[in-house]
Amino acid sequence: MQIQAKVRQRVSKSENHRLRKSGKLPAVIYGLNRENFNIEIAMEDVFEVLKKDGPHAIVDINVDGKHENAMIKDIQRDPIDGKVLHVDFERVEGNKKVHTKVPINYTGEDYLKSRGLLIQKEISYVEVDAPADRIPKNITIDLSSITGNYKVTLKDVEIAEEIAIDLSENATIAQIYYLKEEKNQDTVEVQSL
Repeated sequence: MQIQAKVRQRVSKSENHRLRKSGKLPAVIYGLNRENFNIEIAMEDVFEVLKKDGPHAIVDINVDGKHENAMIKDIQRDPIDGKVLHVDFERVEGNKKVHTKVPINYTGEDYLKSRGLLIQKEISYVEVDAPADRIPKNITIDLSSITGNYKVTLKDVEIAEEIAIDLSENATIAQIYYLKEEKNQDTVEVQSL
């Protein structure tokens, strides 16, 4: 996907505030031992990229007629309302590997609840090394086949060969517990592994 950008000549808190009020976001492009520079981009373009390709999307940034191939490396948000405040883009080349964080997405949680099971998520993202054009939007873990106490580890997750995750294959990603209700007591007891 391509987004349009302009080089920012002035960099200050008041200028960043003015940009956001006008529907634009301050951003920076860096990496590959080339000059870093500050840019401004339309908020709607960033939201479209995030919706379509996720938080580690590779985009073609047209900066005043010069094209930069870059990955969204970091999105800074307001801690109170979650609004996007700033975006960092890291230049990427072809199929060279990059290091980034990828969120874990759990599916089948409703199934677990219907079976009287609870999930304790140990981690919400993993760090990966992968070719820039092969970074997954997220890593999905399907919980719909689990029927009792269980530890979800990295070896339970299907991952493409060219993606290396910075964890041991026995690392616990989540734990599933059976919720046992005591008939003679008002308390609920959670049985763990």
